[in-house]
Amino acid sequence: MYSIITAAILLGLVHALIPNHWLPLVAVAKAEKWERPELLSVAFLIALAHVAGTVALGIILGIIGTRLAGTYNEFVDIIAPVLLIIFGLIYFSVNLPHHHHGAQEDVKQYEKSRTRWILIFVGMMFLSPCLEVESLFLSAGAFGVKGVLLLAAAYAVTSIAGIVGLVMLAFKGIHLVDTHFIEHNEKRITGVILILVGIITFFLH
Repeated sequence: MYSIITAAILLGLVHALIPNHWLPLVAVAKAEKWERPELLSVAFLIALAHVAGTVALGIILGIIGTRLAGTYNEFVDIIAPVLLIIFGLIYFSVNLPHHHHGAQEDVKQYEKSRTRWILIFVGMMFLSPCLEVESLFLSAGAFGVKGVLLLAAAYAVTSIAGIVGLVMLAFKGIHLVDTHFIEHNEKRITGVILILVGIITFFLH
């Protein structure tokens, strides 16, 4: 369970680094000359929407994992780590390129009334859950409902803090990492994390 939670935290951070999670919001905020408190509140709202979509689907998969664990005793020892490794290999091999567009294009795309485009951002983030972490929810189900909820809490805190933090840093013009590298290698990084967790879970149970 410790390895699964660690993986969720790492995936939450990697996923938060993807520019399309926060760059459009920063571009609009600068164009509209928003104050920092206003940007902070909106950033928290869209991060919460993203987490809600991910956790909602994750809890469903976690319940499935709990039932599988109750039916098949081998689920924790064999099936769960094998599934993680398979998902990891899939993500590592399918590293699809992302669509690139500039900040000015983002401003034009979302240049509507404030309430309307905030709703667009919230809806977009809710309907684009972090699919990479869902396999971890399935594995956490083997440890019961408490394990699923603990994983959900760890992922929620990491993702919300990551997205909000990056929004505020980018708003100040501070760039801590090469987001271009993360954007192009997100799937490979995710794949490596899932494979490692699968191997660790297989040998340490």
